[in-house]
Amino acid sequence: MSVTVPVITARMGSRDYYITKMTAFELSGQVGIASELTDWNALTLEELYQRDLNRKRVEDEIAPYLANAKDRFFGSIIVWILGDEVVTFEPVGEFVSVSAAYSRAAKSLGFLIIDNSQQRSGLVALDGQHRLAALREVVQGNTDGEFRGAVCTDEIAVIFVRDADVRGARDLFTVLNRSARKVSKNDVLIMGEVDGAAIVARRLTSSSLLAPNGLGNRPLVKWESNTINQKDSQLTTLNAVYEVVKKVANHHQIDLLSGEESGTPPPQADMNRAYDAVLGWLTALFEESADFSAMRTDSEAIVEARKKESPYSLVLRPVGFQAFFGAVSVLLEPAVCGVASPVEAVRRLLQVDWSLGSRSWTGIMVNAKGNVTNRASDVALAADLAAWLAVGEAMDSNYRDGLRDRLRHQMNSDDVELPIPRVNG
Repeated sequence: MSVTVPVITARMGSRDYYITKMTAFELSGQVGIASELTDWNALTLEELYQRDLNRKRVEDEIAPYLANAKDRFFGSIIVWILGDEVVTFEPVGEFVSVSAAYSRAAKSLGFLIIDNSQQRSGLVALDGQHRLAALREVVQGNTDGEFRGAVCTDEIAVIFVRDADVRGARDLFTVLNRSARKVSKNDVLIMGEVDGAAIVARRLTSSSLLAPNGLGNRPLVKWESNTINQKDSQLTTLNAVYEVVKKVANHHQIDLLSGEESGTPPPQADMNRAYDAVLGWLTALFEESADFSAMRTDSEAIVEARKKESPYSLVLRPVGFQAFFGAVSVLLEPAVCGVASPVEAVRRLLQVDWSLGSRSWTGIMVNAKGNVTNRASDVALAADLAAWLAVGEAMDSNYRDGLRDRLRHQMNSDDVELPIPRVNG
């Protein structure tokens, strides 16, 4: 079956290429993927890794997104033309005459006749093979979803590249995969529109509480990166706020991932509940502590408080921030500590020594060299330990005994006992 599509011709370096669009049905039927090539010999380990198709990702993530998302969208797929006989370019000038003003531009316009009778062996996706495989899954009816029937007519941007031999295509394939920008977790948090916790975290980051002067003027949350340096003027990171949102949502049994499978965000009402709950916990920190209240308007106070000897230096590290509010969650559990309110929980935790130099955190969140660890298990242990320090014997005895056993395992010693709590009213 031949397909004719409108194209723009272009050249970069030594390569000629065509820019066009094809329907998902046309694309999935005409173009193969790199993992299907049988004559792509002598690949390096890196090339093999890049070429291998992750079927689970295709079937569990990308295809369901296409079939369920009304506003689905893909970037361009780059396709290698293996031989000149596969495509024929016919310039528009052969069919119509244009005025002199348009003649130069018209030379780049035309039609590409694709006659890939060799069952996709003549055209291969060099970049976008997972997207192409997902399109096939939906087009062939292997994925359920509200919009799966409409995907066949979706128009996908395609770039066709000519290369004389397999070696050239392999080189281009490696360049495309190596130079592609890796999407960081921070990128996902900033751009994601399905993860309710990310949406709520962004909203909190932009709130008057955490951005009293606006996002462009000394906000309290560092959203450009997931790390905090000693001299950074921000209180914490977007990722730390995200983790706190998940913790608070879990405490209140709010499902912020309810629409993930369908590619849609959770109900707005659920996100509003989570936002209000987290805002309440955060507000308590600033209202119950004169030090943190001052940090909202004085970035230098944040830098000073991050120094090792400061009583809150650990909280001003992203993982310490998470541990603090993890401890709030533990304190509020009726069967564990039974503290009445977030305000009371925060007030008690502010009496705990959160300095990096405190012996309470050595071997848990601070190693022998004084560096802060970021393992999830360490953060969870620190949160439970902080809750113990805040309420002491008011903690459920079974929970307390389990905490002691975890602490002994962490320290690799059966003689370790829980530290003396810092209870005051």
